[in-house]
Amino acid sequence: YKPELQKLREKYSSKDAQTQQKLQQETMLLFQKHGVNPLAGCLPLFIQMPILIGFYHAIMRTEEIARHNFLWFDLGEKDPFYILPLVAGVTTFIQQKMMMAGTEQQNPQMAMMLWLMPIMVVVFAINFPAALSLYWVVGNLFMIAQTYFIKGPDLKATKQAGGTGK
Repeated sequence: YKPELQKLREKYSSKDAQTQQKLQQETMLLFQKHGVNPLAGCLPLFIQMPILIGFYHAIMRTEEIARHNFLWFDLGEKDPFYILPLVAGVTTFIQQKMMMAGTEQQNPQMAMMLWLMPIMVVVFAINFPAALSLYWVVGNLFMIAQTYFIKGPDLKATKQAGGTGK
């Protein structure tokens, strides 16, 4: 369906509201034709939300965790130096960038989420206990490593193709 989607984007390249609405309608028809669910990318977030909520309550209700120190922060308190929230945002960006390698031009919504998700993670991490930020950082580092080992050759090929085109 991707070549067809690219043709649609070229056909409706004008930025006026009517043309963009027609592009959205045609895109949805194309997705239906090929059985593509545009919200499927949100599924991991919906699965992770109950885990995060449960984790938050476990931190707040377990005094051993809530009052425990790790490195420079209390696990049950906000990071006073904002280091963990920033690291969580950066690792989220890197992880998403690796997952999306080569697809930025094909799906502008995904390109927008590449920037929006890390910002959201930083905002949430600033306001929640540091243990949640630590959870995000460690989880993202594992995802980055996993993605590197699974998609490593593809990532290198994409990087080399992009580098030689300039």
